[in-house]
Amino acid sequence: MSYHEGNAERLADKAAGRTGDEYRTDVIGEGLAAIAHALLEVAAAIREASDKD
Repeated sequence: MSYHEGNAERLADKAAGRTGDEYRTDVIGEGLAAIAHALLEVAAAIREASDKD
C-alpha cells in the first residue's frame, strides 16, 4: 500500500466513524482529504505509466 493510498483509507475510516452535528465539519474535511490523497495516488500512477512509454 502506498503512502497516499494508506492516508486516503485512514482518513475515510476516521470520517466514517464520526457522528452528530458537532462532527460534521470534521467529517467533511477528512472526507475531502481522503479524496485528495486518492487523487494524488491516481496522478502518481498516471505519471508512472507515462514514464514507461
